[in-house]
Amino acid sequence: MDIDSLFAQLHTLPSIPKVAQELIQQFDNPSSSLESVARNIERDPVIAAKVLRLANSPRFRGSREAVSVEDAAMRLGFNTLRTLVLASAMTGAFKTDTGFDLKGFWIISFRVASIARCLAKQLKLDTDAAFTCGMMHNIGELLIQTGAPDFARRMNRHPKREAAAHAAEETLQLGFGYPEVGAELARRWQLPALIQQAIAYQARPTQAPGDNRYARLVAQSVTVAECIELDGVSEQAKQSLEGPLFEDVDLDKLFEALPAVLEADKAFAELLG
Repeated sequence: MDIDSLFAQLHTLPSIPKVAQELIQQFDNPSSSLESVARNIERDPVIAAKVLRLANSPRFRGSREAVSVEDAAMRLGFNTLRTLVLASAMTGAFKTDTGFDLKGFWIISFRVASIARCLAKQLKLDTDAAFTCGMMHNIGELLIQTGAPDFARRMNRHPKREAAAHAAEETLQLGFGYPEVGAELARRWQLPALIQQAIAYQARPTQAPGDNRYARLVAQSVTVAECIELDGVSEQAKQSLEGPLFEDVDLDKLFEALPAVLEADKAFAELLG
């Protein structure tokens, strides 16, 4: 099987809703106002409901309840709204029936995205682009679950593997792994080349053509997520990360920031899960 054959197995290409696409573009427009964003959000009842729920969650709730999308948008602000719209659009685009742990998948995706944003701030990279790369880093796995269900069911019966080993097994069996599939989906969704390359080269960032900083950032974020899944945000986890991949990262600074970053994003993960 090749990647084109995999996509051909899908009855329809998973798509980001039109309203969400317009909103993502709107967030990137410096002249956009919160009022105009709120009007667009109101056109999608699912996104609107999530915006209201998040605005009234313990993390954001003010002295009174947010009763309108515009009120909720003012409370959340541009960056939080952008994160919610992107994550909501992506979580709604996929369904699987292969025994795959979809909720666990999105929790991991969100954790990697949050770590990527934290690292990007330290490394002076675009935090929004970093979050998108992290959120989409393993999106190809969902296409494999959908387009190659027999293979996926066999894989899902095995114990959980590290990301690199999982991608290597897929490549051995199928001829490609989830990074290549995710990059192809990003291309078909017409996402920026920076995001396509970060997804495609996350397991081999030094081979990425041109600017490999975002591919390296994804590799770092996935590795951090796996370490803290095993050992928590601990000294042991931090020491296990020391090596060439993290030579440009202040690990002390990262681990000081991680608890607050992960705690702050719990509201998103719970809402989307």
